[in-house]
Amino acid sequence: MSVEAVARKDFQDAVRSRWLLGLTAFFVLLVSVVVYFVRPGPGQTIPTSALLGSFLVRDALVTTLIPLIALVVSYNAVVGERETGSLKLLLALPHSRSDVVFGKVAGRAGAIAVPVSVGFLLPALVAAIGPLSLQIGTFLGYILLTLLLSSAFVAIAVGFSAAVSSNRLAIGGAVGLYFLFVPLWGAIQFPLRLYLGTGGAPGWLPLSGTELLRLLRLLNPTGSFKIVAGEWVSTTLFAAGQASVEGGAGQYATAMEIAAFAMLAAWLLVPPLLGLWRFEGADL
Repeated sequence: MSVEAVARKDFQDAVRSRWLLGLTAFFVLLVSVVVYFVRPGPGQTIPTSALLGSFLVRDALVTTLIPLIALVVSYNAVVGERETGSLKLLLALPHSRSDVVFGKVAGRAGAIAVPVSVGFLLPALVAAIGPLSLQIGTFLGYILLTLLLSSAFVAIAVGFSAAVSSNRLAIGGAVGLYFLFVPLWGAIQFPLRLYLGTGGAPGWLPLSGTELLRLLRLLNPTGSFKIVAGEWVSTTLFAAGQASVEGGAGQYATAMEIAAFAMLAAWLLVPPLLGLWRFEGADL
């Protein structure tokens, strides 16, 4: 299968490079620092849910750093080979352009999965001997959700890389996408919340103010991740039913959780498909 062949080569090239070893060490160090800062007092233990739900893990580490790493690692996945001329050699083999795009998504996502998984697991296993009350199922599930988030940003970056014709545009796109989804998204929502809280949504919109804010949160991959990861850590995923969008103790209705998963899946598929659409008509 050609997609598998492209993905395997891309992954093997990544794991043989020094950046993967450095990134793994970097992640181990970061998670170790986080575990150190959220450690409890003497004689106490910290549950897994408290560690994974902390600001340092969820906001400072996962939803801020993971998107940046995924975009930096993947921005030149296609256009880099296009500029060096190696893409012509790759396409001379029995690979279609769709094989290249989706193979790059799979290969880069797999490459990032290595440092993220080791970076989370190694400090957790060490901390479990001391202050961490490790719930292995909760921890592994959180890692899988984190890998889903990183794969979504890999897909965004590879799709953009396939759509543009130069590394300069790819770098600009990666920087712009990061600032859009991480710092600027919250900056946009804050005044919007104030506006909707005082006057409600304009009459010409088919959505209410609450529905609009809900949609904005879902559209951002990090927002969808926070919904499903938060519910998973608190063991309330798919447990609130359809009673309300946000029930007691901050629970989300099942429909909102399903929508968050669907949005993450859409980010995995739509950007590569759009990039492939532009890439198919590109003159190499």
